[in-house]
Amino acid sequence: MKRLFVTGGTGFIGTRFVSLALEAGYRVRVLTRNERAAERWKHEGVSVVRGDLLTPGPWQEEAAASDEVVHLAQPLTFGARVTHQRAEAYREQRLRMDSLLLDSLKPGTVRRVLYVGGTSYYGDQGTQVVTEDATPRPTGWGPYIAPAIESLPRHLARGLPLVEAYPGSVYGLGSWFVEYALVPLKAGRRLFGLKETLTHQMSPIHVEDCARALLHLLEHGEVGRRYFVVDDQPVTFGDLTRVAAETLGVSYRKIFLPRWLCRLLLGPVVTESLTSEARLSNARLHGTGFQFLYPTIREGVPALVRQWLEASGRS
Repeated sequence: MKRLFVTGGTGFIGTRFVSLALEAGYRVRVLTRNERAAERWKHEGVSVVRGDLLTPGPWQEEAAASDEVVHLAQPLTFGARVTHQRAEAYREQRLRMDSLLLDSLKPGTVRRVLYVGGTSYYGDQGTQVVTEDATPRPTGWGPYIAPAIESLPRHLARGLPLVEAYPGSVYGLGSWFVEYALVPLKAGRRLFGLKETLTHQMSPIHVEDCARALLHLLEHGEVGRRYFVVDDQPVTFGDLTRVAAETLGVSYRKIFLPRWLCRLLLGPVVTESLTSEARLSNARLHGTGFQFLYPTIREGVPALVRQWLEASGRS
């Protein structure tokens, strides 16, 4: 049985990923500081490793002794307006997390390392669908994750078997989409947005497919390659909310905020992320043999709405 070490295993994507890894027969160890999450995983057959990615400790030995490692963790990005100063703190923490983890791993001992980045590193690519070979133009969070991503070739050069995965806009239970779209739609409230979101497209993926794709890439991804983890069809935020409204059987009404107000409320980093074009190809992921449960939002959003209504008792 393969020993799998996971960081970020208590998060939105990580929770689902860990469950799938258990079902696939992995012996999973999850690094966490969260006592509640630790108790939950213990009851599900997961070995809990207590530790903090920002602080050296015995957890590094646990990671180094694993057959495979999945690095999903990142510094917290929610709970306050994102200023440039806060984003710079994120950048420094991300660099430290990556360094403490990846430097502790030994080529020849660890057989595979899946590093999960973010598509904001590629930034605004315009209106063409692009592949992983496109030149990155970091926007939004991109400039703040770029130093961490650009340090990966050093680890590859020393023989670390790295595979890179870049999820797009992930939606599902517990995501931003529930809070900012499903809840207000169901309550009959108007949605707030920017005019750019009428035409600017993003590349979404349902959290179930995201977690499945990460597990698939752990097993089938090519060392030294990057993979966009997105579904088959880039869409606008309006497309997402319209499909949700149709599924809920409610009207879709939107109030557009001026860009300056969005910058004031959410901060410049988030505003820039929301207004970037991200039309990304999943051809490389498809080429590994991965099959989607929800190839587009036409399948994924109605499934999410049904899950949410059932989980919240609103059906």
